[in-house]
Amino acid sequence: MANKSLNKAQEALLRLIRVHAYSSAFNVLYKMQPADLALIFNYLTNAEKEWFIKSIIKNRKLPEVISELEEENTAQFLSLITETELIDILETIHPDDAADLLPLLGVEKQQEILQKLSKPQQRAISQLLGFAPDTAGGIMTTDFLALPETITSSQAITALKKIEEKPEVFYVYVIDEHQQLVGVLSFKELVMAQKDKKLNEIMHPDPICIETNKSQEEASSDIAKYNLLALPVIDENHRLIGQITVDDAIDVLVEGATEDIYHLAGLGKEEHAATSTLTSTKLRSPWLLVNLATAILAAYTISLFEETIAQYVVLAILMPIVASMGGNAGTQSLVVVVRSLALGEIGWRVGLKVVFKEIRVGLLNGIITGLAMGFIAYLWYQNLTLALIIVAAMIANLIIAGLFGAAVPLILRKFNLDPALGSSIFVTTATDVGGFIIFLGLATLLIKVLLP
Repeated sequence: MANKSLNKAQEALLRLIRVHAYSSAFNVLYKMQPADLALIFNYLTNAEKEWFIKSIIKNRKLPEVISELEEENTAQFLSLITETELIDILETIHPDDAADLLPLLGVEKQQEILQKLSKPQQRAISQLLGFAPDTAGGIMTTDFLALPETITSSQAITALKKIEEKPEVFYVYVIDEHQQLVGVLSFKELVMAQKDKKLNEIMHPDPICIETNKSQEEASSDIAKYNLLALPVIDENHRLIGQITVDDAIDVLVEGATEDIYHLAGLGKEEHAATSTLTSTKLRSPWLLVNLATAILAAYTISLFEETIAQYVVLAILMPIVASMGGNAGTQSLVVVVRSLALGEIGWRVGLKVVFKEIRVGLLNGIITGLAMGFIAYLWYQNLTLALIIVAAMIANLIIAGLFGAAVPLILRKFNLDPALGSSIFVTTATDVGGFIIFLGLATLLIKVLLP
């Protein structure tokens, strides 16, 4: 679940809990949605969390709230409830949500709890635990409706009415005698069809589907791309074994977007506004130390041209402009490529074309901004050589920005690494060091002409 600012009801509940007005807090809590209650958990002390959990148990909201919790809070939440309460939760929630919770208990406890569940839920959860959590199989639910292709629409409606525990249904899937997926129907199409029409006559054949081993990002992207409410999941024999619903796809997309934004800033996705000072410091300091090392590298690069700067101090005033423009241009390219990779819009081959496109963009933007800055530098210092140096340096540095901004995330993805992780540091380092070397290097070569 993504971090959000507290709404008025959440703020009111938090204030009442803080002043121990538990009777009034309970009344407010009763009217709130599970997703809003889950966010409150971030802001509570351990003692307040115990009261909070008892209250949502009394309000029968425990299963819904725990399904909405942020991943890093779930383990602590589970430690504060009894085994009986945990089993009740696992029996109530969807099998895919239950499969996400059990691994947090440890291997031994997981098996112990699993054996105490009802046989249908036990089978469904065990099947889901066999898939990697970041795959289509790992996020699918085994709750779906599938009917034989040979029955009529009236028989199908009668069969649906007889189902006691109706799953979360968006579509009716049509299967053959081998349990293979052959078609799909919306409820509207089923109800509006002529009673004697067989499902294979009114279904949409060859529906969009995904195999269990595909990534959860690919599944979510398909749901968004084709405007689906659910995506059927098949095994290697094309047998229908589950579906991924639109709410789970949204969670994956939001989590991926949040993770990319955090990684671009050198942060972990587990950090949020309510994270303690020490925890935030611990999470941020490693990347800051890496950034410090790259800053030292940039400073060392400048030190190589001390003599040149000492002869013409104006260079020290202008060189941050060259580095800053390169850094901004690199970030623009980086964001475009990271977003395209996250949405599955580009692969390695297409990505190489994007790299060359970003280089061309850098060249053109370098000419535009370089000429503008060169004109300003000439008016400022009445030095044509200085103006030409800064024009050349900005063109070259924006080309570097386009190259590294596009290439770094592609290379990271090529090695199966998160393309957003640390990309900004690499790109900024390239534009800082490259900008300083080009600007100060040209100034060193032309120092005799440059000096007034």
